Amino acid sequence: KGDSKNELLLSLSNGDLFSTSGKIFDVEKKGDQKIVFTYKYDNGGEIQYTYELKKNAYDIDYTVNINGFGEKLDPRNVFLNLETSFRKTERLFSEQRRVSTICFKYIEEGFDYLSEMKSDEEETEDNVDWVCFKQSYFSTFLNHEKYFAKDGSEFEIVTYEEGHPKEWTHLKDYKAKLNLNFKNTNNGSVTLNWFFGPNDSDVLKAYNDDYEQILNYGWGIFRWINVYVIEPVFEFLIDRGLQVGIAILILTLILKFALMPIQWKMYVSGAKMRILRPEIDEINKKYPNKEDAMKKQMEMMALYRESGASPLSGCVPMLIQMPILLAVFRFFPSTFDLRQKAFLWAEDLSSYDSIWNFGVYVWPYGDHVSLFALLMAATTLIYSIMNSGNMQSQPQQPGMPNMKIMIYLMPVMMIFFFNNYASGLSYYYFISTLVSILIMILIKKFFVDEEKLKAKMAARKAKAAATGGKKKKSKFQERLEAMQKAQMEQMKKRKK
Repeated sequence: KGDSKNELLLSLSNGDLFSTSGKIFDVEKKGDQKIVFTYKYDNGGEIQYTYELKKNAYDIDYTVNINGFGEKLDPRNVFLNLETSFRKTERLFSEQRRVSTICFKYIEEGFDYLSEMKSDEEETEDNVDWVCFKQSYFSTFLNHEKYFAKDGSEFEIVTYEEGHPKEWTHLKDYKAKLNLNFKNTNNGSVTLNWFFGPNDSDVLKAYNDDYEQILNYGWGIFRWINVYVIEPVFEFLIDRGLQVGIAILILTLILKFALMPIQWKMYVSGAKMRILRPEIDEINKKYPNKEDAMKKQMEMMALYRESGASPLSGCVPMLIQMPILLAVFRFFPSTFDLRQKAFLWAEDLSSYDSIWNFGVYVWPYGDHVSLFALLMAATTLIYSIMNSGNMQSQPQQPGMPNMKIMIYLMPVMMIFFFNNYASGLSYYYFISTLVSILIMILIKKFFVDEEKLKAKMAARKAKAAATGGKKKKSKFQERLEAMQKAQMEQMKKRKK
C-alpha cells in the first residue's frame, strides 16, 4: 500500500483536473482471461478499463475507453500517470539499486534512459514507443499500440538521500506521465500492452521491439562483445543443460584458449625485454643526466630495432584483451541466468558468496568474507609476479607510480571491491587468471626457449652490426628519429 499509483488524469475544458485515483470501478464483464471495469462520471461520461491475460506469456493487453465526454475533454489532455517505489528483492541490494532506472524508446531517436546514479528527469523530446520501469532482474514495460504523444509526457527517477524512510527498503521512486494520444473522447479508445517479467535476453528479444536494450551490457565495443560473443556462447552452454557454474568455467576456457596466441605474444615480448635488461641498464648508466635523455632514448630505440624487441609489443596484446575483461564485468551481474543459481559454496551467483559472516559491517570491507574474491585476488597476485619481469625490464619514469608496489596493491584493492560484488563475476576472473597462469607455464616450458630466443636476438644484432645498421626503418621510426633530432638541435640552440 502506498508504493504505487496508476491513474488517468483528465484536464477538463472547465479547468478542472479529474483523477481516477481512489475511484471505485464496477466490474462490467468477467471471464477466465478477460475483465472489464467501468467508472461512470457525473456529467454522463464513462471510463472503461479492459484487461486481457494471455496464456504462457509475461504480458497482458490493457485497453482504455473514454465515452460521452465530447467537448468537455480535449483528447490531447488525457494522461496516464504511473508512480512506483520498487521494494528490495535481491540479496545484493546495492547492485539492484545501482542499475535501476526508467528506460524508454523514442519513435525517431530510439532507446534512451534516465541516470542510474542520481535523481534525473526528462520532458520527452519525441513521441514515445514504450516506457520501462527497470530493476536489476525484473522490469515493467508499457507499450502503446501507436505511440505516446510527446506533448506533456515526462519521466522522473528519484534516489533517496541518507536518512530517508525508504533508504533501506526501496530502490528508487519512478514517475511517468504519458500522453495517451487519444483521437476523440466521445467514443475513443487506445490499446496498451503491459509486460511484467524477467530481464532475460531471450524473453525480451521475443517482443521484437528493442526491449533487450535495457540490459546493462556496457556501451560501444563492450556491448558488442557481450551481445555477439559472450552472450551467444553462454546461452548455448546453458541450453545444453549445463549447471551455470560449469557453463562459466567452459566459457572461460573457450575465451582464454582463443586468446592464447595473444598471451604467447605477450610472453615472448617479456622474454625479449628480460634478455635486453643488462644492456638497458648499461645505457641508463651511460646517460644519467636529464639533458642526455634524447641520446639515451635514441640509443635504446636502436637497441630495440637491432634486436627485434619492442617495449610496446607486450602492451598491444594486453589492450586487445582489455575489452573482453571489461565486457564480462557488465555481463555477469546483468544476466538473468545467474540469479539465485547456487554453485559450490555460493548460494547465489548473482550476489556475493560468503564463508564467514561477521555479524557487523566493517568499512570498507563489508560484513562477510567472499572466498571467490580472495581466490581471484590471490591468482591475480601470482600472475602479476610471474609477469613482472616485463615491468622490471623497463626503467622507472619520473612521476610514475612504482610498478612493484602496484603489483601488490591491486590484488588488495580487488579484495575490498569484489567482496560485495556478484560471486559469478569473481568466479569468472578467478578461473580466467588461473588459466592464464597455466598457459604461461605451458608457453614457458614447451613453446618458448629463452636460450634459443637469446641466440636469435644476438644473431640479429650481429647482422645489423655487419651491415652497419642500414636495415630499412619503418616510416614511424623515421619520423620519430627526425623529431628527436629536431628536439636535440633545439636544446643545443637554447644552451648557446
